[in-house]
Amino acid sequence: MRLLAAVAVFTSVAVCLGSTDADWEAVLALEKGPSQQPSDLREAKTIALEHLALQRRALEQFVARHPGDERVVDARIALASLHATSGKIDARQSRIDEAMRQFQAIESDASLPPDKRAEAGFRRVSLLLQSLDGQESHRRGDFVNAARNFVSRHPRDPRGPRLLVEVATICDDDPRLKRELLERAASHPVDASLKSRIADDLKRLELLGRPFELEFPVLGGGVFRTSAMRGRVGMLVFWSADSVPSILWMRHFRRGLAKFPADRLAIATMAFDSDRQLVDGVVKQLGIAHWPTGFDGKGWESPIARACGINALPTVFVLDQRGVLRSINARHNYASLLTSLLVSPAR
Repeated sequence: MRLLAAVAVFTSVAVCLGSTDADWEAVLALEKGPSQQPSDLREAKTIALEHLALQRRALEQFVARHPGDERVVDARIALASLHATSGKIDARQSRIDEAMRQFQAIESDASLPPDKRAEAGFRRVSLLLQSLDGQESHRRGDFVNAARNFVSRHPRDPRGPRLLVEVATICDDDPRLKRELLERAASHPVDASLKSRIADDLKRLELLGRPFELEFPVLGGGVFRTSAMRGRVGMLVFWSADSVPSILWMRHFRRGLAKFPADRLAIATMAFDSDRQLVDGVVKQLGIAHWPTGFDGKGWESPIARACGINALPTVFVLDQRGVLRSINARHNYASLLTSLLVSPAR
């Protein structure tokens, strides 16, 4: 009933306004989001879906009433985005697939302005990347090709290099491909932040496959050296006690290690934080106080972050029994990598 009443109000207002500009203003007004405040998660989902239905109706009416208006393509892009959003909220893949088809149809329409086609293409690739959800390995080719194709079709779009860099993050186990994507991104004009990120990623690649040496001060005093890991498979986790993704991953990681022989593993971490008390508390809460935890109080300004090219947390380095760096980020595949290294020790 609430949705029907809201639609009726919107329809009556749109009819009264009448003009093209007024209809578009009605569309823009709905972009501000729903005015209702939900009392719980279930109501929040209901309100969100009802508002999306209102937006969809407004956009469809605009397209139907004003087919010759230049803003119709913006309305079509917005409609595709609404399909994607509602599909994600309701976990309905069919809606997401429909959004992908709509974006592709807009991008492929040579009669449309290049910037609109590029916008549709970017949203399509972004939507594809959002569907990773643990499928990095067997769908990586799709993601890589999508980013490459976007850059080829829209070589002047400044978002292309960033797409290449984002896709490169799932290619840590394929150094050649990762380097190719990063170098292609660097060949385009990029802003300072992306340039720095590319430099960090390339720096990590340079460390791969070589003996890795690092030392840092640890909580409780003293210095930890990676050379102490020799003879065991070593894992070095770069994280932050102020990072929710880091904490959630560390909990999962600690539980996941239970199936591996503790005497054949060496674990150490480096916390990029400035608050010693916070790190102490989280370390105890996570139950990892027995692992050496580095802390120099400098946060992201730590020289260790720059020396190791760390620009995302958590990042997980894996060293074989000889101290050679075998992975520059085993965040998602550490279990299979540990299994491989423990079964076939490095010689």
